[in-house]
Amino acid sequence: MLQIEIDGKALEVEHGSTIIDAADKVGIEIPRFCYHKKLSVAANCRMCLVQVENFNKPLPACATPVAEGMKIFTRSKAAIEAQKSVMEFLLINHPLDCPICDQGGECDLQDVAVAYGASGSRYTEEKRVVFNKNIGPLVSTDMTRCIQCTRCVRFLKEVGGMMELGMVGRGEHAEITAYVDKSVNSELSGNIIDLCPVGALTSKPYRYSARSWELTRRPSIAPHDGLGSHIEVHVKDNKVMRVLPREKESINECWLSDRDRFSYEGLNSPDRLKVPMIKHNGEWQETDWKTALEFAAGQIKDITNQYGSDALGVLVSPNSTMEEGYLVKKLASGLGCGNVDYRLRQTDFRLDGRRVGTPWMGCNIQEIEELDRILLIGSNLRNEHPLLAQRFRKAVANGAELSIVSPLDNNPLMDIAHKVIVRPNDMV
Repeated sequence: MLQIEIDGKALEVEHGSTIIDAADKVGIEIPRFCYHKKLSVAANCRMCLVQVENFNKPLPACATPVAEGMKIFTRSKAAIEAQKSVMEFLLINHPLDCPICDQGGECDLQDVAVAYGASGSRYTEEKRVVFNKNIGPLVSTDMTRCIQCTRCVRFLKEVGGMMELGMVGRGEHAEITAYVDKSVNSELSGNIIDLCPVGALTSKPYRYSARSWELTRRPSIAPHDGLGSHIEVHVKDNKVMRVLPREKESINECWLSDRDRFSYEGLNSPDRLKVPMIKHNGEWQETDWKTALEFAAGQIKDITNQYGSDALGVLVSPNSTMEEGYLVKKLASGLGCGNVDYRLRQTDFRLDGRRVGTPWMGCNIQEIEELDRILLIGSNLRNEHPLLAQRFRKAVANGAELSIVSPLDNNPLMDIAHKVIVRPNDMV
């Protein structure tokens, strides 16, 4: 452990820690745009400049490792002047879009500008304009607002597994773009919306639909795979407006798959069945819930009276929550029915009665990164469990050996030691 001092506070930190890590540990706020705890250090925004004793110029807190006896000043005159100067440079070309920007109210640049920005600009030259890029149906771009923090670039390369965005040009002409106007196809692309500290990358489905302060936040769990990602559902006037990730280090960290993020649109689809319907004389007719439930109960009662409760079967969607599954089982038990199943697409049931306990991976989700050998059988990880796939990428990057047996020759965006493509019948 190293002994250091930040703004007069003595503390112990681990070897290899940076100044910004140490400051976050004790709750000392240092402004930042490019730094993110889950991404590599870029140190290109320079907003986190701090003064360090015996150094003749401010140092970037995100890229400066601590040393024994180091004295750091985050609120000194030199540090504040450096941070205000950086803020002024960042605002030279930034448009005054706040009234129409979807990021308004939750914008890092807004918050930092209030603390470190000037009341007016000293520059009278024309601001630069950057043409927007069409990078797909999920992420909307307003690249004139971009401050080139490169969070989106680093995320898609390091977490998404493929470098789909990059920076071209230098100086005032630098801009973020996709390769040859291609779209971003990552299953985790929506996370660059959360990472963007300004309004350059926003959600296309959510665009211009609500302000952040108008939304009611409800914690929930993502239903679209078995991972159980923690999510926050944002509601306005009893309508789901968007879904964001809640941080849970042991499960989804601070990320969310696009399927969990954007599937709320199905709730608001005009094709969705919103009222109960009963078929009369071959035609579906709308009715109220009381009539529909009484009709369903009567049909179930007729079946059990005529054929017995064993003639009844209950199928539960695999996407249902545990609470919903419990209620279905309770309902089936009340009818004397033991035929409850969730395997809607399974045809081979030869292992029934031979399994003991609940199938699982043999380790916790976060322990995947520590594995040294991995065997995937018949799984398209990127499609089925995008967030689990990025855990496997970390394991492979740490030296794990990945082997795949599958009927599909998919690219998991990680190095594969052994791969066998076989027919489904030959996998076992």
